[in-house]
Formats: sequence, C-alpha cells, structure tokens
Amino acid sequence: MKFSKTGKSLFLMAGLVLLLLSMSLAVFAGGAPGLAAAKGSISLDLRDPLDAGAIDGACFSLYAVAEPAPAAAQESLVYTSAFQACGIALPAELAVDYAQLLADYATDQELAAADRQTSEAGRLCFSGLAAGLYLLVQEGRVAGYYEASPFLVLLPAPDAAGRMSFALEAYPKIERKADPEPPAPQETEPELTSPAVTDPLPEAESSDPPEREKIPQPVKTDPPDPEEPRLIQTGQVNWPVPLLATAGLLLFAYGWPVLFAKKDAGGMTGRPVAAELEAGAADPAKTAEAEDATDESQA
Repeated sequence: MKFSKTGKSLFLMAGLVLLLLSMSLAVFAGGAPGLAAAKGSISLDLRDPLDAGAIDGACFSLYAVAEPAPAAAQESLVYTSAFQACGIALPAELAVDYAQLLADYATDQELAAADRQTSEAGRLCFSGLAAGLYLLVQEGRVAGYYEASPFLVLLPAPDAAGRMSFALEAYPKIERKADPEPPAPQETEPELTSPAVTDPLPEAESSDPPEREKIPQPVKTDPPDPEEPRLIQTGQVNWPVPLLATAGLLLFAYGWPVLFAKKDAGGMTGRPVAAELEAGAADPAKTAEAEDATDESQA
C-alpha cells in the first residue's frame, strides 16, 4: 500500500499525537501529586504555510472539554458539565478524531468559551489553565486564508525531552487561498459603429444692410409695329348714317315747297301745262327738252 507525501505526513502526525496523549493519560491515571493544583498555558503560533509569515487578526476560542477523573474512577478523564451530553465516548485518544464534532456541538449549544486574537507576530496565549482536555476553534476567517481545522490539546503534555510540560505550544495548520487567475481575454469581433449624429451648428445671424427705397423705373412701351397687317373692315359703317339723314331732311325741306309751287303754277295756267303735256306726248324729243329746261330753271 503506497501513501502520498501528504498522507505520510498526516499519518506521522496522528501517530505522534496518539503517543503524546497516551503518555499524558498515564500521568492522569497514575494520579501525579499536585496535578489538580497545577496551572498551565497553551500558546498558539499562526504562520503562513508558504513564506512562514505571521498571520495576525485570527480569532480562536478555547473550550474546556474534559478534566481529570477522580482517583477511584476507571477513566482518566471525564467530560465537563458543558460537554456531558455530547455523546462522544472517552478515553481522550479517541476524542482526537472527533474535534470537529465537538466544535459543532459547542456551536449548536452556544457554549461559553475564552476568546483570543493573534497579534502582529501571529501569536496568542491562553494562561491559567488547569489540567484537562481543551478544544481550540477558529472563529471566522482571515482575509486570504481558509479556516484552521478545530483541534484538541491535552494539558499537561510531554515535551521533546519526555518531561511533562504545562506550557504547551500549538502550531495550527492553515491554508492560503489560491490567487484567482485573471480571466483570459475573450476575442470579440469589432463592432461596426456608425458615426455619431451631431446636430448642425446654428447658422450665424446675417447682418444685412438696411433696405433702401426702390426708385421706380420708367416702364418701356414698345411702339406698335407699323408692318402689322390690319384686317379689312366688313359690315355696316355707322358714321355715314347721320350725314345721310341730314341730307335727306334738307332735300325733303327743299323739295316740299318746290313741289307745292309747281302745283300752284299748274292750277293757274292749266292749259299751257296740259298743252305741254300733249305736245310732249306727240313729240318725245321736245318733251325731253322741255323737261331738261324745266330742271335747269329749277336748279
């Protein structure tokens, strides 16, 4: 069976924790003198997993999960009153695997806890702690990092030299969030844009000179064309009518007295006239001469 590098590290860490817990439980089971009166501390050092830089502003809560059991008890640890109803069996070496379940139980029951926040150096410390089993839970996240997983600490615990220590150092494992990769530029076809329509500039007001009074120009009249043919007048002419009427009246006025004068002359000398008529009838030539002579005399 092959393990990856990460799996091997986790397996070794779990084995080391179990070994330390086993040694701590041996101390609790042996009933070391002064264990109940001893006070200890748990210090926490939070570092960036890549550059080991200090992470400040991380808040952690500390819960007292279990305490040393009485000397006559078979168990080495018993739950505190706050966790008696959690339903997880002790001994504590089994409780290490249930850190997340205990953290969920504490959150659901809104149990009281001691809170601390890491400093600029990435450290915090819970002091004045009695021997027992403690649960540390990170509250909230630090910008750019995921939350650290809940973990259990048994106080006291053996140090590197194998001596039981009441001043413990914890190094929670925290993961950095991967920086999001910038989105790849999407190839977009250029959009055809029509030129913006702008309103035409207002025309400048023209300053026209004042209008002058118009001088009337003489109207040219074309003379009549002398060569223009005239139509021949036809029909009745009116202008001779009054002349002819006047001449007729004059002749009538003149001829009327002459006619009556002849009648008067013929009545007085009826015989010569009758003789003349008879002679005229007998000699037409003489008669014509006589008429001409009469006309000349009248004229």
